[in-house]
Amino acid sequence: MGSGSSYPYTIYHEKLVLHLKIVDINSLFLHEEIIPEMLEQLFKSIKEDKVIRHPVIVDEKSLVVLDGMHRVAALRRLNCKRIPVCLVDYSSPSVTVGCWYRTIKNGPSIDEKFKEITRLGFELKKKNNIEEDEIGENSIIAGLKTFKASYLIRRPFKDMKDAYDYIKIIEEGLKRLNLKVEYETEIDAFKKLSSHAVNAVLLTPKLSKENIIKTALSGRVFAHKATRHVIPARPLYVNVPLSLLSSENISLSEANEQLREILTKKKLKLIRAGSIIEDRRYEEDTYLFED
Repeated sequence: MGSGSSYPYTIYHEKLVLHLKIVDINSLFLHEEIIPEMLEQLFKSIKEDKVIRHPVIVDEKSLVVLDGMHRVAALRRLNCKRIPVCLVDYSSPSVTVGCWYRTIKNGPSIDEKFKEITRLGFELKKKNNIEEDEIGENSIIAGLKTFKASYLIRRPFKDMKDAYDYIKIIEEGLKRLNLKVEYETEIDAFKKLSSHAVNAVLLTPKLSKENIIKTALSGRVFAHKATRHVIPARPLYVNVPLSLLSSENISLSEANEQLREILTKKKLKLIRAGSIIEDRRYEEDTYLFED
């Protein structure tokens, strides 16, 4: 690991190579929508810090952002022309795509409130067992599991972006009934349901890498929390100054040379998966750049 000729800094993880680089911010493609409240909070934080702490994760071939949509949007709002990225080979089997299942809670008589789904124009059909692979097929946009029953939620859709737009409509409808909707991994969602920590789980369709890339390159974006990318490792705390990213007086190659100098002066520390860093649990290994 360390600096190389074609990239300012490269980390050779056992499962994936991570290339760190500064790129033109307008060369990137987002694949999920931006949430205004999240953007505002991050914008203020980055502006106050005067640095971007973590690089966004980007597919090297397509330049589609896999993780870090709001950081891209915040830097654009801060008039940054460049952004630090961690380039990965998205086609690698070590990079996987999971789902964010929606957990639903608050209420006695919560099953009664699910009639709102049919009022929104969706068919709610009871089924004994839901196969996760059938979600996203044959007009099935989602599944719903409660303590008492399981349902398929149907409505014809053109493509997976369309399906997730419908899921967003369902989420917003449930929130209007004062139900609390949160996002969990598939495993954690069912753990919470079995322990009665939540009242129900909304099962969402799994997206393919090809679908994600195709949609992003077309200029369209999925609803928030459509994808959960699991990457074997990610770098943290590159701490690149905003002045380097916004300056009109240096070229992109000069910015990358400065990035090389910044990173080679730091120590790199590997933290294994499952560790908690700043109140967040990371499913993947992390590489911390330390002064």
